[in-house]
Amino acid sequence: MESIEYRDGYAYYDGHKFRKDIKSGYYLSTAKIDGNRKRLHVYVWEKFNGPVPQGYNIHHFDENKNDNQIDNLMCMTKHEHHIWHAQHDREKMLPIWRNNYNKARTAAAKWHKTPEGREVTSESHKGISLKKGYVKKCKNCGKSYRAAFNRSKFCSPKCQTAYRKKTGIDDEQRICELCSKKFVVNRYSTEKCCSKDCQDKLRFKNNSGKAKGYTRKKDGHYIASVSYLGKRVYLGQYETAGEAHQAYLKGTEEIIKSFE
Repeated sequence: MESIEYRDGYAYYDGHKFRKDIKSGYYLSTAKIDGNRKRLHVYVWEKFNGPVPQGYNIHHFDENKNDNQIDNLMCMTKHEHHIWHAQHDREKMLPIWRNNYNKARTAAAKWHKTPEGREVTSESHKGISLKKGYVKKCKNCGKSYRAAFNRSKFCSPKCQTAYRKKTGIDDEQRICELCSKKFVVNRYSTEKCCSKDCQDKLRFKNNSGKAKGYTRKKDGHYIASVSYLGKRVYLGQYETAGEAHQAYLKGTEEIIKSFE
């Protein structure tokens, strides 16, 4: 039986060169073999037994990935392979399994948000009717209702939302973008200010300078004005549009200074 030569992180066998992957510990061919880059242990097993059947893995008997001789290799189903590792390498495999699970969960959540995912999910739920075998008491309104699952706590989504608002379970602390005062608000809210007054002032500040700030009279003169908190403040009459616009900018600047 031809032996495998290991040298400087490489393995040489049957005229092929395999590089050791530090992360996985397996040896991978540096060039394609029959159209694919193959792992050394798979190549050795296939040389003696033919192609690996679909749904099967090649396993090292002693788990030593540096021993790739045929007598240290066995072919088993993926299910059998997982069971073997669960029995012998549970502590070592748990981080790997958790990482794979998290990747799959993230990919599944992303797919379910796509039009295709939404359509498939909608179709799969058509016609499904769950037996409501549990009698529960709503935590919000106190009414009795029937539910399909024992974990149910609310008679309706409306009661669930009301309960979460009432208990403040979703509340978080933010800093007002205008006066820098701390305030508490629901984390799903888009509020940026501690009060309506601050909100109106912030909106005025952000929109200042974006309007022309004047209107043209029939006699050719220009009236400059500023709209602030539902009121219009007149700033005077000017000969040109440029003068009226500058008056508007100066007026908004003075109003913004009053916020401080």
